[in-house]
Amino acid sequence: MKIDIHTHTKKCKTGDAHTREVSAEVFCQTILSSDVGIVAITNHNVFDREQFFEIQGGLSPEAQVWPGIELDVLENGARGHLLVIVSPTKTHEFSEVVDQITRSFTPDTFTATIAEVIENFDALSPLYVAHYKQKKPNISDDALEKLVANTENPGRVIKEVTNSISAGIYISHGHASIYGSDVQDWATYEKLSRELPDLRLPVDSFEHFCLLLEKDPTTINTVLDRKTSEDLSLRPFDDNSCLDLKVYNDINVFFGPKGTGKSCILKAIAKHYSTHGTDARVYESASDRLDQIFDTKGKDLSINLNNHGINYCSNEIEHLRSVVEVNVTNVSKYVSFFKAKSTNKNAKKLLLKDITPEEEGTLKREFIDFNDAAVATEKFLEFLSENSSVKKELDEDELEDVVRILTRLNQRLHARDWTSFSRWKEVWFLNCAIATFRKEVERKTGIPAKPTTTGFREYALNRVEIEINAAEIIRNADTKIPIQTESLGSLGSNKGSLEFRTEFKFQDGGITSGALSSLTGVKKGTQKKFIKLVRAILANAYSDELFHHIAALNATEDVEEVHTVYELLLFERYFALDGQRYTPSSGEASMVMLQRELGEDKEIYILDEPERSLGNEYINDVIVPLVKEHARVGKKVFISTHDANIAVRTLPYSSVYRCHGASGYSTYCGNPFSNNLVDLNNANDHLDWKQISMKTLEGGEEAFGERGKIYGNY
Repeated sequence: MKIDIHTHTKKCKTGDAHTREVSAEVFCQTILSSDVGIVAITNHNVFDREQFFEIQGGLSPEAQVWPGIELDVLENGARGHLLVIVSPTKTHEFSEVVDQITRSFTPDTFTATIAEVIENFDALSPLYVAHYKQKKPNISDDALEKLVANTENPGRVIKEVTNSISAGIYISHGHASIYGSDVQDWATYEKLSRELPDLRLPVDSFEHFCLLLEKDPTTINTVLDRKTSEDLSLRPFDDNSCLDLKVYNDINVFFGPKGTGKSCILKAIAKHYSTHGTDARVYESASDRLDQIFDTKGKDLSINLNNHGINYCSNEIEHLRSVVEVNVTNVSKYVSFFKAKSTNKNAKKLLLKDITPEEEGTLKREFIDFNDAAVATEKFLEFLSENSSVKKELDEDELEDVVRILTRLNQRLHARDWTSFSRWKEVWFLNCAIATFRKEVERKTGIPAKPTTTGFREYALNRVEIEINAAEIIRNADTKIPIQTESLGSLGSNKGSLEFRTEFKFQDGGITSGALSSLTGVKKGTQKKFIKLVRAILANAYSDELFHHIAALNATEDVEEVHTVYELLLFERYFALDGQRYTPSSGEASMVMLQRELGEDKEIYILDEPERSLGNEYINDVIVPLVKEHARVGKKVFISTHDANIAVRTLPYSSVYRCHGASGYSTYCGNPFSNNLVDLNNANDHLDWKQISMKTLEGGEEAFGERGKIYGNY
């Protein structure tokens, strides 16, 4: 949730843009379509009570709106702007004060001194937000000191600077800072709101916000207690000493000098959760193992061709390798039969030998068709019985009807299946008997049997079958498989998005690229020769050269390793940046692996010094938002770090500081909200969270100071 403490609904002063004017209805629609959960209305020297209540009714309960005003303050001849924001419970009193002090002025002519502001508003316990430095017109340091010195609640004085980092946590210039939209054009608010500060802790009300701003311990602890937490009892060190930690379903940071056992604690946490059945492992940057981690060599690479509508063609390949020529009946056999005169009486009685064999092909195909249909129906019935989505979509009666109809269909298919099988085998046995008797009669009498067929039909069918199988192999081997891509995230705003690509190609006989490797280990030469010969077989299906090519296929070295078109696959795996091949540097390799780790959907993330080899901009722009997003949805994130951009900007619910002194190792726990760290073995030993962070973390000074990036406050 975001907070915006500086908005306008009216064009009050001459210089105000007309695009600031917005109706209550549009205001509410705009706020509710954004992530802003708290908004203050601060028009120039004007407070419209009726509009405020209309907006309050339109936003409640999804968002809070606080009444406020942006005053022109004139102090020692210098003009600056000061936001005065009060609790919604004091809207009427606030409205009366504004009316009283502005009734003799127009918004253009009104000014007030610091003393007049305090005199009129301080009794309402307001939040003062002063334009400061780059935020023009700014309140001078002298005027600000006067405000702090004379208000009853100096902790509620905040500075608003265009590049401030946060309020309440990142301290700049001795006071808290915050940032509001100061919206000029409501048409651009949705985009503008994305840069507003996040609220890391839930804020129930204006009063609650002020208590958090003042770092009230009771308030902070109450808020932290709302978050799901867990007490861990670990033994991470060699001395087997026990370390008791309270961790949150949020960000938990471990920091401190090197060599103080932070990595040991992370490993103990991973072991704890793994022992209890939760996937947990410590992520460590290993940019030198990028190729191994992404398996660029394809050691464990595979692909299911059926998912791409590709037939493996095992039967077709087996047929091509085993097929032989079917010869037509030689005329001499007819001549021999008609010239010979059988004198064998028994042979004359065996009329079976003279019966013409029946055609089997049609019956065989009929059996295969019915059998395939029966098998598919059985599988679909199994699917229906197991699929939960079908059971949700159909009520019990509908499901019973579907199952009943399919069961009946399956029974009928099986009946036809068995009938066609019987008819096929009946003909097959008859033809076998005819062939056997003819052979025996020939052997016993020495007189050739009458040829049963000219062989032309069988010759032609054999060639047709060879052509069909060769064409099926070629059709599938010519199928293009789409490139598989895995998005690895951004390499930063100046580089673009990196992805990991896997390309599969069938050897078509013309591929010579050395970048492509055989997926199954079959030699590329064997693959190339195999597919070329299959193409030759297809092209010569009806020529005299056909069996020359089939013989060449069978003579190909290692051809027995090609059982399916899968053995013809080549592959290449590589990284690509915006579609172009790219070799990540060591630092970019670290980015890739860290984004991959954070991109996994799991309950626990354990990161050991994720900042290695990464620049601050990348950490701020990519990694910190990813970590905060996981925390926002209740995932546990444990980070050991020396980087202030992570330890400070993530605003962790739990900070664990490890150090080593004269008395040995010590462990302090706390959080940035209370700005406190407490020794686990001595509750009276406290450290200042901010001071320790600035002293210990790399880039601590910069993280606490003003920078160009805007981050959350609570």
